[in-house]
Amino acid sequence: MLRAITKEGDFVTLAILPEHQIEHMRQKQFFCPECKNNVIVRAGPKVIPHFAHKKKTNCSYQGGESAYHQRGKLLLFHWLRHQYENVQLEVHIPEINQRPDLLMEIGKRKIAIEFQCVTISLAEIKKRNIGYQQANITPIWILGANQFKRISYTHLQINGFTLQFVHQFSPNLPTMLFYFCPQSKEFSIINDVYPASTKRAIAKITFRKLHQLHFKSLFSMDPFYPRNLFTIWKKEKSKFRLKRSQAYGKELKWRYWLYDKGLHHETLPSIVYLPIPSQQRMNVPLWNWQSRFIIDFLHLQPRGKSFTLSEAKKFLRPFTYQSDHFPLLSMQANPIVEYLNLLKEIKIIHEIRKHHYIKRKAIHCYKRIDEAIIGDNELLNRFMYNQRQE
Repeated sequence: MLRAITKEGDFVTLAILPEHQIEHMRQKQFFCPECKNNVIVRAGPKVIPHFAHKKKTNCSYQGGESAYHQRGKLLLFHWLRHQYENVQLEVHIPEINQRPDLLMEIGKRKIAIEFQCVTISLAEIKKRNIGYQQANITPIWILGANQFKRISYTHLQINGFTLQFVHQFSPNLPTMLFYFCPQSKEFSIINDVYPASTKRAIAKITFRKLHQLHFKSLFSMDPFYPRNLFTIWKKEKSKFRLKRSQAYGKELKWRYWLYDKGLHHETLPSIVYLPIPSQQRMNVPLWNWQSRFIIDFLHLQPRGKSFTLSEAKKFLRPFTYQSDHFPLLSMQANPIVEYLNLLKEIKIIHEIRKHHYIKRKAIHCYKRIDEAIIGDNELLNRFMYNQRQE
């Protein structure tokens, strides 16, 4: 821990003190802010000055932190203190029994900053987020750059753990991920995160040195323009058509479903496997739920017959996470609505009134893979150049 309490009740942060003062502190008595047990000073040439429990306890501070985590937390603390007056380190919030790395106030808004450098359980992440929200505190998670795995200029690795930290502060703002490296003192800001599979996402990736960045600038990166997105998605669609990998679990079930329908992923309609910003709310890949919706729901609708958003949601419920599974995402973000909006844009369906639709065009599969790839490119060009053909 970076802070401890004196017997007089004063808080002391060792890492911000001069070296001669730290040596003087070794003679004093300190207590853990949380469990109130004795803690001792730990300082030396290879460690960031901090406090440690004298004896083993069940205190949440007991596990210790890596130097990487401590250094990152301190750098973020100093960075924010230069911008705002009310920034505190390792403050215990008794009403929810939680202790964020940093707690700050901007105007009337309280913000908890968590610098997360190791994997923790999804249940623990969810518990902390819900606790902060119950206390009317906005949680912002910054991952250690030791967990950032970039594949290319526009691609990064993702998994179920990473997706828990995708933020969306309102329906009008993009999805965002934040990484920070305390060694290079650099932020990696990931915005407009589009999961392409369970292991890979497309996004706009920006790097900024700490001293060049204001806190509010984290949330105002340039957007990922549709032309850029759909240009990249052409390659994703081509990979999808050509892939021959082995399948397991839900993917294998999906392939069996295709086989029972007499279909193959190579020749599915081009409106299957389109990019969706809030895809992480679905528990299967894009191609899985979109193909089921197109083949087993929309294809069966006669042209001109109406259906509702509620009916579409009910059909796709087995493939959707519960709404509280991702507390950092805007509650209004809905992948099914986003997909229907894409189908509206290219006139496959028409919204006759709010959340009531009719099918306007028949849906056909391709006969050959070369036809499918040509069709994919033509469709994505329409999205790129806003061509709404009848």
